[in-house]
Formats: sequence, structure tokens, C-alpha cells
Amino acid sequence: MHDPWPWAVSFGWHMAFNLSRVKPVPVEAFPMIRSLFAAMLLLAACSNAPAAEQAPAAPVEPAGYQAAYHDAGRAIANLETLSSDEFEGRRTGEPGNLKAQALIVEQLQALGVDPYFDNGYQAPFAAGRFDQPNLEVRGTNLIASIEGNLGADAPVIVMSAHYDHLGMDGGEIYNGADDNASGVAALLETAAWFKANPPESTIVFVFFDAEERGITGSAYFVQAMPETLKDRLALNLNLDMVARADKGELYAVGGYHYPDLVPLIDSVAEGAPITLKRGHDSPEWGEQDWSLQSDHAPFLRAGIPIIYLGVEDHPDYHQPSDTFDKIDPVTFARCVDTVILMAEAADQWMAEQ
Repeated sequence: MHDPWPWAVSFGWHMAFNLSRVKPVPVEAFPMIRSLFAAMLLLAACSNAPAAEQAPAAPVEPAGYQAAYHDAGRAIANLETLSSDEFEGRRTGEPGNLKAQALIVEQLQALGVDPYFDNGYQAPFAAGRFDQPNLEVRGTNLIASIEGNLGADAPVIVMSAHYDHLGMDGGEIYNGADDNASGVAALLETAAWFKANPPESTIVFVFFDAEERGITGSAYFVQAMPETLKDRLALNLNLDMVARADKGELYAVGGYHYPDLVPLIDSVAEGAPITLKRGHDSPEWGEQDWSLQSDHAPFLRAGIPIIYLGVEDHPDYHQPSDTFDKIDPVTFARCVDTVILMAEAADQWMAEQ
């Protein structure tokens, strides 16, 4: 654990990690991953069971797919709870947002994942928006970590997902099931994976607040980052909307900006249980260039390599209809396994530099 978050930190900092010196490690180099890949692909090929039309009420494995890297019942239960009416859309500063904070902290404690700071998981902030710096937003990031086996000099991977959403408007609740209860549930499962399978790198898990209010939580995090963290920071792996892969596709953003990440992404894509594509990160995508459209944006602007995992936009994006009943548990389980594969591969890859 670490000292409390500084309220004023110099922003002029440098990266101590150079991706150009990193050699891609093929999937075959990971015996544990390789064997699980084989089991996963065999299960996927043999299973013809249809996806459930409605998620089960109890946290049980979804029919039609056996998750290899996470507790699929727990993941879908967390997604359902966070996107329920009780949480009133999780708008920053409102009661539903506080309930979401409490749930995330409860889950982290149950997993035995320690807070990053000595004084707890919560890191309150009052900061200008990423897009409108003169407009102040107040919120609370939640930060946990698992120290790497490489010790004090281990590279750091910041994994992130925002837990806030749009709240209520005109009596309607914007539940935000895909955006971004899905990312939060996936990040919790990744924390569970690394708790059971200690990483080589240090993994910092950040549940950002106020993404829907100008990407403020992540902008503050990057600006106020302690020297001890920023000097070792090698990668931000951000999760935003990782459930509604209606075409069976999950996108990895970042390879255009950091070509040295392409072999890593492609190695994971070879064995992923869902179609993993690179894209949505170059000018040719126009308005569908996602490079600056979620919490990875402040990291990218600061010169920190990023991989953002997310699905295509769908008609329920930022609508009251982004509800849990639209989530296919099997597709979500495949996405979460892919997230964990990416995190595990990134950890091993960074450790080889």
C-alpha cells in the first residue's frame, strides 16, 4: 500500500519504460495460458447450446460456455446489480454512485485485493474536466493494487474501468449495463485472476468516476500521479463497454498509436474466445476513432501506451434502454475471458523487457 494521493503534483514527467525495447512473447511461451487456450477453444467448438435469452437470477455459469479464467456467475451478478434500478444510473455525486462505490469496495475486500493507499480505496478529487478544464467536477476514484513478483522495479500496468453513468433524466433511469457496469464487472474478475495468479508486473486497478462528465476522474489521476507510480507506468489497459458484442467482435484500440503493441494484441487474438480486432484508433475512422473517447485518453495524451478494449456502439448506447436484459451472458463471459487473457499476456510481455 502507498501514501495518500497528493493534491498537487507537477505534471511535467517522463516515461521510464520504452516499448520499442520490448520483444513480443508468443502465446506458446505461456504454458498456463496455452493449456487453457486449448480447453477454451475445444469447449467453444463443441458447444451448440444457445445463449440464454435472459440472465439467470442466481450467480451461476451461463449455459453454452464454460469460462476459463473467471467466475462467470459472479461477473454477471455484479453486472446485473450495478445496472439495477436501485443504483439509479450511478451518476457522479448522487446516491446511486455512492452505492456503486460501496459494492466495488465490498467486492475488492472479499477478493483480498488491497487498496493502493494506506488510508483506503477511495481517492476523492475536485478537478477540471478533460475537455473543459475550467469546469470543476467532484468525484471519487477507487484504487487497488497487486504488487508484482519483480519487486520495487517492476513495471506497472494500470487497468481501468469507469463505474459512473448518466443517472436519471425526466424520471427515466439510465442504467448503463454495457456502459459501463460491464467494464467494472470485468475489472473485478481480472483482479480476482491476478490475486490467484500473482503477476510479474505490479497491477493497479482503478475504478474511475466522472467519465461521463468529461473524463475527469482519469484526467485527475494522470495529472496527480505520484512519482513512484508514473516512473514505472508501462501501460494503461482500459475497459469500457465489454458486453454487447452483437457481432461477436471486441475491439482493441492502441496499435495505431503504439505499433509495438500490435504483436501483443495479435497474439491474444489468435486464442481469444471472441473475435478480437484492432481498429477504431486512426484518423480514417473519423467520428468512430475512439482514441480520446474514454478513460484511456488522458494516458494517451500524456505519452503513456494504451490498449482500450470495447465493443461497437449499439442503439442502446447512452439510452435508458441500456439495460441488463440486453446482455447475453455467454458473449459477456467470452469478453471477460479475453480481457483477462490480454492482461495476463501484457503482464508477461512487460516483464520480458
